[in-house]
Amino acid sequence: MRSVEKQFIIHAGTHKTASTYIQERLWKNRKILQRYDICLLKPKRKKTGQFTELANFLKEQNFSAIESELGRVSDRNQHVVVSAEQFTQPLLNNACIDGLLKRLEKLGYRLRIVIFLRDQPDYINSLYVQEVRRFYHSLDLPSFIKRCRVHRSHWFDYEKMFSHLLTNASLDAIFLPYGSAFGDPFLNLMNSLDLNLPEEVDWIPGTPGKSNDQPGIKGVWLALKVCRRMQGIGANLKLLENQSKYIRKYSIPRGWSDNRFFGMRPKKVQKIREFYKNGNDRFAGRAWGANSWSDVFQNLRPQAFSVLDESLMTEGELKEMESLAEQIFWDIKVANPLAFPPL
Repeated sequence: MRSVEKQFIIHAGTHKTASTYIQERLWKNRKILQRYDICLLKPKRKKTGQFTELANFLKEQNFSAIESELGRVSDRNQHVVVSAEQFTQPLLNNACIDGLLKRLEKLGYRLRIVIFLRDQPDYINSLYVQEVRRFYHSLDLPSFIKRCRVHRSHWFDYEKMFSHLLTNASLDAIFLPYGSAFGDPFLNLMNSLDLNLPEEVDWIPGTPGKSNDQPGIKGVWLALKVCRRMQGIGANLKLLENQSKYIRKYSIPRGWSDNRFFGMRPKKVQKIREFYKNGNDRFAGRAWGANSWSDVFQNLRPQAFSVLDESLMTEGELKEMESLAEQIFWDIKVANPLAFPPL
């Protein structure tokens, strides 16, 4: 292992790569990290360990505020770790990177950035589930895939997004593949950092199920049903508050996440992979020294097409789901009266 320098380590996501789970474990293990002279910056949300304020400072290029935060770190801490998905966007801005590097150099830190990446079909499916669960829209998955390709292409073109990080010799950019085949993301993060940790550290485990917040096929069905009803009466979805809780209230106690939603058949998965193949292969060569993206993600288990098929439900099951949709609709309406048109 190479000699360890003083590091400022940013875990920046990306989106839907178990960041909340990683942040929770970082916070639970902060005393163990401190034992090895690793400081986890005090988060504003202790429950998750997520430090969003520093990400906002970087976005605003408020480097004095960043320097002030680091000035509170004890001299005996060799490394500083901070985690928030919100770092991803400012880290795509060269001015933000350059300004941060200058401040860190002044303070004697080398910048290390860690980013997890998902295979694009899996990523798109996960984003779809999250947006549906939060009532952002009621698109079917094929329409959502088209929207991603037309309006969000930059979200999934990893070569274009992160090329500047790979070519900047003043920092270390680490990209870690994400998926169940790659093991625990928290352990993968810690093992990637060259922190001179012992081979075996008795890390405090995370909360069971913390990284698994998918509402399952029934939760997705319910969310779409409720969202379309709200849209049908002219509700303003942008005015809804605490959108995440309504489907979870029913999905979590019922264990619906065990029957996960995946709305793409194999041909669609292959079509998406082909669309990103050339850029992915170049990225894999630069980031991992691999011959191709598929070499890195070859052990991903194919996901079976899994959606709620009403034709396979009994009359009683369908009636129960309709009743839940009615209850959720009124839960939302009572809690968000300003989002609904007057009677």
